Amino acid sequence: MKSHSCDLCVVGSGAAGSVIAHRAARRGRSVVIVEQGPYVRAAQMNDAEIEMIPRLYKDGGLQMNTSMDMFILQGACVGGSTTLSNMVMMRAPGEVLDEWRRFGADVDEAALSHSYQVVDDELGTAEADASTFSGSTRRFVEGARALGLSPTRMRKALGSCRGCGNCNIGCSFDAKRSALSTYVPWAEAAGARVLADTEALRIELVGRRAIEVQARSTRTHEQTRIAARQVVVAAGAIGSSALLLRSGIRRNVGTRVSFNGGSMVIADFDEPLDAYDADQMTWCVQGDGYIIEPTHNPPMSAALTTPGWMGQHVAMMRRQRHLAYAGSLVGTEATGKVVHSHAWGHEETRFQASPSVLDKVRRGLKAAAEVFFAAGARRVILPTHRFRSITSSREIDEIDRHVVSTKRISFGSAHPQGGNPWSSDPRVGVVDADFAVHGTDNLFVCDASVFPSCVRVNPVATILALANCAAARIDARA
Repeated sequence: MKSHSCDLCVVGSGAAGSVIAHRAARRGRSVVIVEQGPYVRAAQMNDAEIEMIPRLYKDGGLQMNTSMDMFILQGACVGGSTTLSNMVMMRAPGEVLDEWRRFGADVDEAALSHSYQVVDDELGTAEADASTFSGSTRRFVEGARALGLSPTRMRKALGSCRGCGNCNIGCSFDAKRSALSTYVPWAEAAGARVLADTEALRIELVGRRAIEVQARSTRTHEQTRIAARQVVVAAGAIGSSALLLRSGIRRNVGTRVSFNGGSMVIADFDEPLDAYDADQMTWCVQGDGYIIEPTHNPPMSAALTTPGWMGQHVAMMRRQRHLAYAGSLVGTEATGKVVHSHAWGHEETRFQASPSVLDKVRRGLKAAAEVFFAAGARRVILPTHRFRSITSSREIDEIDRHVVSTKRISFGSAHPQGGNPWSSDPRVGVVDADFAVHGTDNLFVCDASVFPSCVRVNPVATILALANCAAARIDARA
């Protein structure tokens, strides 16, 4: 059995964990970062999706909710989901922060705004580079403006992006400003140690204090104990709840789970667009309860999200150069739960999209279809399991007929949130104003799992900013 001791043990190396680890190490504290996934550096990455997806994603990219009608994409590698994200840096809307305050979260808006700016400065956040726009996104923007809409260029932390279109399988050019390329190596340079391929099994508590993290190697199954003066759980929405549940901490844990969920339509154009050979996401359109985000994937991932069976699917894939994709992204209610399944030996994510969520998804899909037709698309393919397409804006109401259940469409999320809600009221929350678990002195949670409700926009900037706020509060309680 291996053993380590440190001032601070951080479980998880994604957006929140990496920031907290870096801040603590920079202040001279001894830090150990525990990461279940592998440490895959940029030089070890490539554009082979069939290799990178199972290597970098949780459950090999096959994670689902319990009812199997929603896919959930999360990273399982050093850098967490930031390694696989498009690093879209959107700030939480004011109405969301108001919701959090009503729930009891101690949101200091001025401090949070300062933290947003700190991480923006550190990561070089800037508007998406026009030289990396895809042909499909340019057509989408043209169509949106033709309809009188106001598309917005995204702010991103991509560094010197080359527009290869492979953001979701890492960045072999080491340009993207993910935690893998920034806060983790910065923390290591300040003395932090990273234990990759190491699964945190449980946290041992004595009275009000966490005394150690019990872990094991995912390769050799050798046991490891990390004695720590403070423990921060930053294993992501779902993972953080699962670890607390395994540690016997149950009050309110696994509650108020929400998602930025959505579905996509596909537009077929006469001319080649080569959308896969560019930055995947550069513009968006804000709607009433939804965001439309034109995007694209490299070929294998595109095949997984493109409807059709057998010959129909083959024909669609042969037209990849001509296709444009756009997602309708909506914030769901915080009605999901993470539970520990004794039968299966791991966590389950229980969630069912409400009729209200489906209504917003439909409205976003209809708006996206209108934009594509205004841009000159010859047909739009619906996200239904049974292949369906429409050929003009006059047929857009077909979306109302066929997008009626998540069991009949492709529906998913790369943005799970909640599970350990932040509230000063221990009757409803898991963590207090300092992100400490209620009833403990030195056990903290900080990641998307503390969101009391869905942030409704791409969440990475908010996770990073909250972690910057939390780092100072955690240090003050050392």
